[in-house]
Amino acid sequence: MTITALLAIALYIGCAIILVRRLFSDNPKRAGLPVFILATVALLFHAADILQSIKAAGGWNLSLFSALSISSWLMACIALLIGIKTIAHPGILIYPLTALSLLLKSIFPSEHSLITDNPALEWHILLSLSAYSVLALAAIQAGMLARQEKRLHNHQKSRVSAQLDPLQTMENTLFQFITVGFVLLTLSLVSGAIFVQDFWGQNLGHKTIFSLIAWVVFSVLLWGRWQQGWRGQTAVRWCLIGFSFLLLSYVGSKLVLEFFLK
Repeated sequence: MTITALLAIALYIGCAIILVRRLFSDNPKRAGLPVFILATVALLFHAADILQSIKAAGGWNLSLFSALSISSWLMACIALLIGIKTIAHPGILIYPLTALSLLLKSIFPSEHSLITDNPALEWHILLSLSAYSVLALAAIQAGMLARQEKRLHNHQKSRVSAQLDPLQTMENTLFQFITVGFVLLTLSLVSGAIFVQDFWGQNLGHKTIFSLIAWVVFSVLLWGRWQQGWRGQTAVRWCLIGFSFLLLSYVGSKLVLEFFLK
């Protein structure tokens, strides 16, 4: 494990501990400047670790846990920005997951780099990882929305649920994530169709199929939102189904290729 990865893990965990303590304190309040600074430094160390991996591999390292490390970095960046305005800082969930991705990357190193001098292909990689990151945040938001709706329906109160945003705000945030993620996924699929030469020869067939299914699911969900007013549990179910296919595309295919078929 590199020193930059170790420092990033420590800072992410430290941020998560501070956020949990603040959320469960007698007087919950926003994360504030200390968490913002610690998280920013963690992101810088994390970025340094990603750049070191690219340099060591001589190109983009697209192994399972390296890709997850990049995606989790993007998710942590978004969580940092969202956390400025809310008491229930998403970093409570995102930062530990990001630390876990760095730990797994160190435990299970892999030599599966993509060396390219084609900027268009590099943009395709970034679009793909960005789409996965944003839609992963949408899935987490959907889970939180479903839990909050269930608690309110059953007239259950807790200190955590009291700090969450109103249901309407949470729902609006969910569809903002889905819309941005859908646009990124669309651009990723289009750029892949243009710049990737041999889908089956590069073991990208199954990944592409699952990504296309996810794209269809999210497109139906957005159509249902705009035309039929879908919301609540209906939106949650469609979002989780779409992300499940995306998970099979990005994680499932790599897991099978790298750890089972080698």
